[in-house]
Amino acid sequence: MTFNRRRIALFEPYPDLVTNPTLVCLLKALTRGGARVDVMMHDTSCLQSLEGNITGYRFPEGLSAWYGDIRTTLRCWSERLDMERLGIERRFAAGAYDLIIGVDSLGIIRASTYANRFNVPLVYLSFEIFFRDELSTQKEIEEKDRETDASRSADLVIIQDSGRGKLLSAENNLSLNKFEYLPVSPDGFRCDGGSDYLRRQFNISEERTVVLQSGSFAEWTCAGELIESVTKWPERFILVIHMPYESKQSEPYVQAIRRAELPNVFLTTGALPTEEYEKMVDSADIGLVLYKPVPSSRYVQKNIEHIGLASGKFSFYMKYGIPVISSAQKEYDRLLRNYAFGENIDTFDDMPQALRRVRSHYNHYRTEAYRLFSEKLDFDIHWPRLSARLLEIMK
Repeated sequence: MTFNRRRIALFEPYPDLVTNPTLVCLLKALTRGGARVDVMMHDTSCLQSLEGNITGYRFPEGLSAWYGDIRTTLRCWSERLDMERLGIERRFAAGAYDLIIGVDSLGIIRASTYANRFNVPLVYLSFEIFFRDELSTQKEIEEKDRETDASRSADLVIIQDSGRGKLLSAENNLSLNKFEYLPVSPDGFRCDGGSDYLRRQFNISEERTVVLQSGSFAEWTCAGELIESVTKWPERFILVIHMPYESKQSEPYVQAIRRAELPNVFLTTGALPTEEYEKMVDSADIGLVLYKPVPSSRYVQKNIEHIGLASGKFSFYMKYGIPVISSAQKEYDRLLRNYAFGENIDTFDDMPQALRRVRSHYNHYRTEAYRLFSEKLDFDIHWPRLSARLLEIMK
């Protein structure tokens, strides 16, 4: 499959593109196939770390007549004029694009205005599902209305698995024939094996089992339950918590960890380059994939309850053969029928025994984790089918 001389615009409303393995792999695959990709983002500086024919442009906001005060209104108008000077509008008007991809709600809303206006095929790449019955403000409801309309105009919808596909199909009244499934996952290229990254950083002996909790550390990732549980773990198990950043949401839990001064808990913060992050994952013995719905945000209610194959850290653990312990995830229960990659516990009371079971059958769990990645998650196994579908809608 070749994308030679194809011109693609990707509308990404979030700043974390390079931490999303699916987006990184998608850009690599498209440019490797000969495509030129223009990425519309609020901050395009992260694109400098990516290779290939990729250009960043400022995300085109819709222009309103008033933004609350004169200074803000003039600034927003000026930014829109800057965008015009960069030629985004002119590029679309000149037929510069063969395909437009909108990422999540705000991405598909903005992308659809250009796709409909300039008659360009449109793809909706969904990582977050917002449910109307969970929205609390008029602004969120209005955004949901616009996202629903935009998604219905898409020629293709990409989502992580069939379970999440059925949810989005029902929520937005979309035909499942429009869907392609692509887990949040890296490709199969592995850094050198045998990493001792965490053991070296925290001087952890080989006799101890390193359990890694990576990513956000907040209520919706069961931070409180994990802090309480770790005091009851078997002696030889060590918990390492890695947060890519510190935030107000996680601060109470971070302070609780520091106050407790638990001898079997280590905390590390700060974003890592992809290669270093993978070395960290590879150095763990067990990975934690803990989620629960909470009412605080539209991102972490049913969207988290049904996370399925939308968890990037789950895929990274599987890539490096790291058995996982997850918390009450229906999709993982289904996968465990065919792949013994870990344990899916119902309550945190089950955590100590789950740790022992994984340790007792470690090589089997590890082999099964590798097998799950190679058969279900690896970006490379999904790309041939997806690339054919993309080329088909561009004809």
